[in-house]
Amino acid sequence: MPQLHDRASASQESVFSRMSRLAAQHGAVNLGQGFPPGAPPPFLLRAAQDALGRSDQYTPPAGLGSLRDALGADLGVDGADITVTCGATEALNVLALSLYGPGDEVLMLEPVFDVYMPQARLAGAAPVTVPMRLDPQAGWTFDLNALAAAVTPRTRALLLNSPFNPTGTVFTPDELAGIVALARRHDLWIVSDEVYDELYFGERPVSLRTLAPERTFTVGSAGKRLEATGWRVGWIAAPPGLSAGLGGVRQVTSFCAPAPLQAAVAAALPVARDSGFYDDLRAGYAARLALLAGGLRDLGATVFEPRGTYFLTALHPDWTAQTLVEAAGVAVIPGEAFYARHAAPHGLLRVAFCKSADDIHLALERLERHRRGRA
Repeated sequence: MPQLHDRASASQESVFSRMSRLAAQHGAVNLGQGFPPGAPPPFLLRAAQDALGRSDQYTPPAGLGSLRDALGADLGVDGADITVTCGATEALNVLALSLYGPGDEVLMLEPVFDVYMPQARLAGAAPVTVPMRLDPQAGWTFDLNALAAAVTPRTRALLLNSPFNPTGTVFTPDELAGIVALARRHDLWIVSDEVYDELYFGERPVSLRTLAPERTFTVGSAGKRLEATGWRVGWIAAPPGLSAGLGGVRQVTSFCAPAPLQAAVAAALPVARDSGFYDDLRAGYAARLALLAGGLRDLGATVFEPRGTYFLTALHPDWTAQTLVEAAGVAVIPGEAFYARHAAPHGLLRVAFCKSADDIHLALERLERHRRGRA
């Protein structure tokens, strides 16, 4: 019998799916995989109900015109430069297939989100990771010189994430200016994963496309913005004139995202902006972040509070993700899941706070019982 190709037989269940499966198996509170516990906002659900029966057939591969226009208005770009995808994961894959190939290298920072490296390899390129540093006092730091030193004649693109999953880093304007100067010096594409663009604490993150519009592809997600991660509506904002090329790849991946959900997001985006929904979303997350961070510190963890995303990172010398889900009834993501080329800091965990306050309280109570049981 013929065999599956090595790329299929070598694939593994993602750590996020595995920890969610173990959470269900052990009845654990799931602070691992990043999805909210409840329904999306009512204005989004109403928009979806209105779209059913009206927008049910194929859309163009680039996306529903009304959604591209709504995204253009929201992001401050021409809607013609938007390509709608089945979630940000497909957006990143379309870009990998469109921007680099065999013999190319793609620079990215480590810890690294789990799809970046395999997508580069599927495109035939080699992922090259540059480690961030974690200092117990200073937290996560980024070294532009180390990134510059990793550039070779084969480097084709920089793939960056700000706000950064899993560290919660939001790159400063000076850091972004340095990244742009590096990309221009070596004529590199920039793939800027900005799915958490509305989930930040403090000053609004600067989008790389505003600094280098001629070479930056911005990836976004309605799932993160509108708390509907299963709807799988993402997008790419491309440099002017390049969306048509992306559409050629897009039509042989999933062809188009679900039409009624595209229509719903198109209607919901201006409502979210004008109603203050994002402000309320950030305020709610900030309160749950404070609850979780304070509780973990009381349990002996060193907590690194994020400037963006809905994850925090923490160090605890006595905890492992496997032990916590099995013995404490709390699921988190092990830090080593985000490392491939370098060693993860000992005891590193990523913990999601995009959950209800009740779930966070319950998780902290279980962790305290686990601590007492080990004492």
